Amino acid sequence: MAPHRDLTDAQWSSVEGLFIAFRARKDPRGRPPRNTRMVLNGVLWVLAGGAAWAALPTRYPDYRTCHRRFKVWFDSGVLQRAMHDLYGETGDAMCEAVIARMHRPQPGDQGASAGTPASGRWQNRARPMARAAD
Repeated sequence: MAPHRDLTDAQWSSVEGLFIAFRARKDPRGRPPRNTRMVLNGVLWVLAGGAAWAALPTRYPDYRTCHRRFKVWFDSGVLQRAMHDLYGETGDAMCEAVIARMHRPQPGDQGASAGTPASGRWQNRARPMARAAD
């Protein structure tokens, strides 16, 4: 794919309907919702460049907002559909790359995070001695 550019009005209008269901908030409290188009532009910036979320430029909403919406959109399949509608087979390939990147094992990973009871690290700790019965 070519270097990332923000969505044009025509591109946005072609995928805007996919994101309508995610705009409605039942609870009016909290921060005002961010512009969905700008959030999508931020998500596409990260996906196109393979950058870390924290490296997102300030012209986009906060990286935590973009990442949170990315997870919701990706898990629901909306992002994959939008990528296909926007970029065709290239968009499909980008989604496959994202899946591979998300499921890539990290060095030292053994299925559980270190220091948790499930990791086995706690199993080797010395256990307190049982009290002698009086």
